[in-house]
Amino acid sequence: MATRINFIDLYSFYNDLDATVIETLMEDYNISCSVRTFGPARSFDSHDLGEKRISVEEDKVENAKKIIADAIRSGVISKEGKFRV
Repeated sequence: MATRINFIDLYSFYNDLDATVIETLMEDYNISCSVRTFGPARSFDSHDLGEKRISVEEDKVENAKKIIADAIRSGVISKEGKFRV
């Protein structure tokens, strides 16, 4: 029987580059994740303005949070996001 995996929205942000970096970091630590975009897809000047949320497996939330916090402290990703949990 298959085990149900719950994903938790961990972090919200607006930057496409941050999305790519966070996904890569999660992959490096074998943490499954999903990045979704909410809101407008494109603005008049072609910049993505939608809010992005990264979700991770429920049992990996604390590890993922530490990884993202370290990336912010070291300047790998911007400080413009916020933790949701």
